[in-house]
Amino acid sequence: ALQPDEAESFRERCHAFLKEHATGGTRDIGATKAFQGALAEAGLAGLVYPKEYGGAGLTLDHERIWRETAQQYPNMTADLVISHGMCLPMLNDFGTPEQKLAYMADNIAGRTIWCQMFSEPGAGSDVAGLQMRADRDGDEYVLNGQKVWTTLAHVSDYGIVICRTDPDVVKHAGISMFIVDLKSPGVEIRSIHQIDGGRHFNEVFLTDVRVPADHLLGELNNGWNQATAMLMYERVAIGSMGS
Repeated sequence: ALQPDEAESFRERCHAFLKEHATGGTRDIGATKAFQGALAEAGLAGLVYPKEYGGAGLTLDHERIWRETAQQYPNMTADLVISHGMCLPMLNDFGTPEQKLAYMADNIAGRTIWCQMFSEPGAGSDVAGLQMRADRDGDEYVLNGQKVWTTLAHVSDYGIVICRTDPDVVKHAGISMFIVDLKSPGVEIRSIHQIDGGRHFNEVFLTDVRVPADHLLGELNNGWNQATAMLMYERVAIGSMGS
């Protein structure tokens, strides 16, 4: 555990950073990214993640102090709740060393934004009713299908998507998880206009989207278990947003 003087000095460091950078003001993705970039530069981003993957390599005690302190200031990173609260821990838990090196530091520093692509039309949140297919073709998978209610897809660089990789087994089996570059040919993102004028949600259409085989996240056909883990992270992330 942190010694009281270490805890106090870290708390002061957090306050100093937040006083300068958590200015509130306009909540747009540019301001969010600028804040997160400054946070990474100050060594305060990705507190519990290893340094070699762009984290700060600190402890859960540091994370707790940061959260307590940040609650006293305007929330500058609400738009990163999925990128950091769901996608980042999945990369950390299931990514290969190569994937972690390729993606985690940029995610932590807010240089890239990630979204989660689970829900499908007609299936709601029933992951077992999944229709999106990923078919192996040489050293690539070819993805076809539609996702809906994808939060912030329109400002995201990457998505973590679940697809059916074996159509011949029972519903919960035969599902896999992939990292998809949303700038790939065949990806179309359409905003869903909400009654309140917001444009947080999107439909995402994937048509013959080619994904390198090494973008499989975790084990082939283990996507159900991984999706369950990701939804646990979602509960924690959204619960911790507090006010």
